[in-house]
Amino acid sequence: MNNYRVLTLVNILAMVAIGISSPLLTLYLQGLGADFALISVILTSTIIVMLVGSYGWGWLADRLGRRKPLYVAGLAGVAIGYWWLSAANDVSHAWPARLLDGLSMAAVSTLGLALMGDTLDASAQRGRRMGLTRGLGSGAFAVGALMGGRLADAFGLSFIYIVCGAFFLAAMMAALFVREVRAVPAPVDPAGGSRKTGAGLPLLFLAGVGLWTMAHVASTSMWPNYMATFGYSKTAISSLWSLAAMIEFPAMYITGALSDVAGRAVMLAAGGFGIALVQIGYMLLAQSLPLLLGVQVLRGFGFGSYTASSMTFAAEFGGQQHRGSRSGLFNAAGSAGQLAGSMLGGNLVQVAGFPALFAVCSTIAVASAICFLVLGRRGSAAMAEHAALP
Repeated sequence: MNNYRVLTLVNILAMVAIGISSPLLTLYLQGLGADFALISVILTSTIIVMLVGSYGWGWLADRLGRRKPLYVAGLAGVAIGYWWLSAANDVSHAWPARLLDGLSMAAVSTLGLALMGDTLDASAQRGRRMGLTRGLGSGAFAVGALMGGRLADAFGLSFIYIVCGAFFLAAMMAALFVREVRAVPAPVDPAGGSRKTGAGLPLLFLAGVGLWTMAHVASTSMWPNYMATFGYSKTAISSLWSLAAMIEFPAMYITGALSDVAGRAVMLAAGGFGIALVQIGYMLLAQSLPLLLGVQVLRGFGFGSYTASSMTFAAEFGGQQHRGSRSGLFNAAGSAGQLAGSMLGGNLVQVAGFPALFAVCSTIAVASAICFLVLGRRGSAAMAEHAALP
């Protein structure tokens, strides 16, 4: 089994576990005695650990010249974190388990992306193949979300974290078959210019990632509460969420393939404008279920276009030597946006209401699209300059 298939399998196993656990985490913490304020603190501290850990793991992998041992260790750490969480009797035991999970997931996401970048370095269809892998992950998440509630109802909330640990243990075992890949020179960067050899990613790209993630997280954090104001049942709300997740699968494959032709920056910008339109749709169309279904389909394509293209950009920018650090920077920028979005969502609704939240999120998403468009223009200019050299 080649690296691409192994890494795709690991991603599927991990995303099933995340789908099982994520929708029920706050309920589990509440059952252990945490109030809403403490739950927010626990979630925020986990994001901060992921932010710092993402770059740290990438930097360490580049210094060691190895990714696989740290990747396997990260998968093992997540499994241990889930089992620790399942055995927690109170919040004082659950909190450090969440911090271990955050630190370990930073390794999994950063080094998994770097390994996939190494694997696809010589491929002319990097966007298509990255989109397929990430799209399968979204499908796995949706399956896990459907499993989680049923398992919790049948066996209790603590049991689902035992199951999640088992999925990550299986992912760790699969990752043992990954082989380190030697660097393959690739002369052109995804924005269209000459490849850079330093450890950084373009600031415009990182700004766009942070802004897009901030808009998406701020909106989705309050979206279930907003839907409830229109009288949608919990079943309807979860079904609408699942619809968007299922659309992400084909969307990531399609938009990833398009990014191979049109360029990463174009599809990144499409993801920004798409999510901006989704926010407007929530403001104007949420009372009509048929129209809301259309908005959720658009959300799936907006999310897919951004996600597949951003992961491919981060993985392919430059050569192999600094790919770990670049992947870490990408994930750190996403974590920073996630932190800002989670803080913005509830506070803005509390002060100004739901329409104001979606209006602000739409503006932020447009700002991210502008960053990506400018990035693409600069990349095209650099490519023209490079072609003019004797």
